[in-house]
Amino acid sequence: METTGVPVPLETDTRKNGKDRTAPGLSPGRKAKIALRTVRNIIQGKPSTVSVEVTYNCNANCEHCDLGAYVEEPRLGPEQFARWMDELSPAVAQISGGEPLLRKDLVDIIREMRRRDPVAVFVITTNVQLLDEDKYLRLREAGVDQFSFSLDYPDQRHNEFRHLKKNFEHIRELSCRLARYGNNDIILACVVQSDNFRDLPRIAELAKEWGVAVNFSTYNSLRTGNTRFLVNSSEDLAELTRVVDRLVAMQSDGYPILTSGWTLRQMIHFFQNGRQPNCRAGERFLIVNPWSKLTPCGMFRDTYESQTDLVRQFSKNNSCDKCFTAIRANSEKSPYRLLVDSLRAVRRR
Repeated sequence: METTGVPVPLETDTRKNGKDRTAPGLSPGRKAKIALRTVRNIIQGKPSTVSVEVTYNCNANCEHCDLGAYVEEPRLGPEQFARWMDELSPAVAQISGGEPLLRKDLVDIIREMRRRDPVAVFVITTNVQLLDEDKYLRLREAGVDQFSFSLDYPDQRHNEFRHLKKNFEHIRELSCRLARYGNNDIILACVVQSDNFRDLPRIAELAKEWGVAVNFSTYNSLRTGNTRFLVNSSEDLAELTRVVDRLVAMQSDGYPILTSGWTLRQMIHFFQNGRQPNCRAGERFLIVNPWSKLTPCGMFRDTYESQTDLVRQFSKNNSCDKCFTAIRANSEKSPYRLLVDSLRAVRRR
């Protein structure tokens, strides 16, 4: 299950010499509608980000995830997922899993979602193993705005971690090929953890070399109970701070890093304190599961029939503080932080 590929629409901007290298091809009018929808949803208590998990099945067996084994689930039609676009009207809709490309009708699902909602940013999160150029073009035609490619290491270690043969090589080749279309819609999504945080600058370099962008998210142990990927020693935290300083400097130098400096430094605080309080799961973000029911997040999979039920029965009593995933970091920003990060993007124009 992936939760790393959802940048805030207003933050997807990294320019150098006046050229925007990463922002998707959204019209000014649509960008304004997305911004207004984000503000409206915050005021009305509706989610700014919804992750539509069309399957819990996956062709990978990643070390930091609890999915990978076969899950018996329904194969609901496109309209069963798309109906939530009418009801929730998010600013960002992430299409994920499991591995969403295992769904043979994925194009139909996205096409119906787009028919219902012409405004929201659609981001598909994938491990890329089943993606090729033809599928990319068909998914774009159906309505996908951004493609989030999971990448954990800047080399073949990624294959071992994901248990996918030559996955790193496939991501590298396909990223370079798809970048030539000039759509600025490919984002590398990297989970920051104890055995890869030193590699983050190299992953940012690869993003630049391949002509794509990169977004970072923090690891948490809620899914697997495996704490060895947490960054918690004083020596590692000091080194992570130096790595983040370098990433912020690289961002200023034009490297296509979508994660804001503020969010990167919040990652340090999360690892240092072991907690991130005031979770807004069910309010700022939530999940539509393969049964077309609502769940709060990827760590808590109780099902609800409506957001009203979810908020009343879960969110109002939620005391969990053990994650700081990208979907949470971006959707829970305060109006002030959203404004600051938006102005940062504008100043780079």
